[in-house]
Amino acid sequence: MICQLMQRAFVRVALKQSYLTGIILFWLSAPLKADDHLADLIQSLDFWRFVAIFIGGIQFLIIVGLGIFALKKFRQAKRAKALSSGLAEKAEQLSEEHQLLRSLMDNLPHLISFKNKNGEYIEFNTSFESFTGKKRSQILQHTEYELFENTEAAGIREQDKLVLTTGITQKASRWLHDSEGKLRLMHISKAPLRAVKDGRTGILSISQDITEQHQREIIYKYRNNILEMMAQGAPLQNVFNSLIGFTEETFPGLYCSILLLDKSGRYLLTAAAPSLPDFYNQAINGAEIGEQQGSCGTAAFTGRPVIVSDISTHHYWRDYKELALRAGLKACWSIPIKNRHGEILGTFALYHKKIAEPTTAQLELMHANTQLASIAIDADRMDQQLRMLSQAIEYSASFVMITDAELTLEYVNSSLESCTGYSAEELLGRKVGFLSCEEKEAEIVRDIWSTVLTGHIWRGERLLQKRNGDQFWVVSSIAPIKNQESEITHLVSVSEDITQLKKDQERMELLAFYDPLTGLANRRLFKDRLDEALKKVRRNQGGIALLYLDLDHFKEVNDNYGHEAGDALLKAIARHLEDTVRESDVVSRIGGDEFNLILHDLNSVQDALSVADKILSVISQPVDIGVAQVEISGSIGITLAPGDGMDAKMLIKNADVAMYQSKQQGRNRSQLYSSRSYQGS
Repeated sequence: MICQLMQRAFVRVALKQSYLTGIILFWLSAPLKADDHLADLIQSLDFWRFVAIFIGGIQFLIIVGLGIFALKKFRQAKRAKALSSGLAEKAEQLSEEHQLLRSLMDNLPHLISFKNKNGEYIEFNTSFESFTGKKRSQILQHTEYELFENTEAAGIREQDKLVLTTGITQKASRWLHDSEGKLRLMHISKAPLRAVKDGRTGILSISQDITEQHQREIIYKYRNNILEMMAQGAPLQNVFNSLIGFTEETFPGLYCSILLLDKSGRYLLTAAAPSLPDFYNQAINGAEIGEQQGSCGTAAFTGRPVIVSDISTHHYWRDYKELALRAGLKACWSIPIKNRHGEILGTFALYHKKIAEPTTAQLELMHANTQLASIAIDADRMDQQLRMLSQAIEYSASFVMITDAELTLEYVNSSLESCTGYSAEELLGRKVGFLSCEEKEAEIVRDIWSTVLTGHIWRGERLLQKRNGDQFWVVSSIAPIKNQESEITHLVSVSEDITQLKKDQERMELLAFYDPLTGLANRRLFKDRLDEALKKVRRNQGGIALLYLDLDHFKEVNDNYGHEAGDALLKAIARHLEDTVRESDVVSRIGGDEFNLILHDLNSVQDALSVADKILSVISQPVDIGVAQVEISGSIGITLAPGDGMDAKMLIKNADVAMYQSKQQGRNRSQLYSSRSYQGS
């Protein structure tokens, strides 16, 4: 680039050289023409050599100057290019920093906004946008009066004016409605912003939601007193009077009223208003809620605070204006009382005997009082429910036990005390297994835990023991009680005494499957046991014997000594039969003086004959029937399975045939069944 600049300079020098030479020659020759001597000198060779050297020096100086000029221009161009590149990088860096700053603003929970001096929003973060519930286009170039309620906007504007006039950062806490219509206490810091270039002034606002913090501070001042009253079981009326007394003492000239909705949710009932005239309280007691039903009726209907600064002119008080004015009331501010689910419970109101708007402090206390009133109402209703449930549990016919996670008793109701004979003091602190008399208690406990850990209720029967040693049956339902972390902290057991039911079931079972006189299996149970025995024979390839016993001349005992004596004999025979056979064998009375026996796992026919001989020997022994001692014999028919068949009905028939054959052969003996004897019968 330097070469190019030099070439351009030489061209310019060449042009200027001829022009300059002409001028010099003209300038030198013109005044000397009159002097011939000088003319000769000019025409001499030395003179022209001098001129050439002079002109060459001038040219050299010009060329050097032009080179220096070109070099300076080159350096300026290079610096300009570097400056341009730096500006581009700086612009990109500023863009990135702007995006980072924007991201930081949008991720802060604080509400950040910028206004011009006219009070119009020119920038804000997403938290501010979310709080107002407005779109960006609805906020830009708009004022607080278009975003908040008038009273709230007026307070914001007042703070802005202080910032602009004083040039000092201003801090304030204000109640503002959020996008959901909820009042939030915001700690607002505002500072002036002045542009460096043109001196324009704006306002930076940073707001922090301190609602919960403020409520804690207010409640803390006298919540302990309220909670202590509640803990001591103070009536709800006393709690309300304490809230009202604190408020009226804090703000003299204000009169408080607490109204509660009735069960229908349509009418307000006076709960506490000790400073208001009796005639006024009586008149509004039972007032229906709705639009234009005074401050409280409207607040309860809409679920929003109602601030009426002048009762005499406000349309909400059209139907109650004369009543209020007669009581000397000029203003009424009412806030609905809501529970934690947002349901309206009633209203908390402040009355003033002058036309007035509530101050920030008064509004703050009203909101704090509604929170405390809500807690008190919920606690009172919960206490009523707990008392009702406690009485229901305490006096329930069911047995109720509550244990910790280690199955240590922490509560028993009076029904369990009465049933077991143990007092609550004797039971509490003991393991629940203390009452159990089951051998498999550990197994039952494992089953209970495996059930409740899956979130299900364990149901089952348990055998418990009283203080005197008597046992009783209960059917229990055991459910887990979990904390907020879903951890099982307690178990609750509700049990019913089913001892009598068990006895009834046993009695019904005896009637259905057992002979009521002897306690032996009856015909129905005998057939079931025979079917089971035959299935076992099919599986195991074993053998059984079916014995059919009929007592000889039993009718004579009944005829000679009566039926009671006959029954006594049958009972004695039944005991002899049970004592003679194995526990795995079956003894049944199928009617009258007839008995059937099933002998399991026989190895041979001789085994069956041997058992039959023992039976005949035992029953032939004298039996004391009360009125006399009698001797009796019996006839036994024997059939075998699978040798004589595998059909239950056929086997019974076979044994019956063999029994009659033994009678025909002289009684007091046993007879094996054979197909020939059946054919002969």
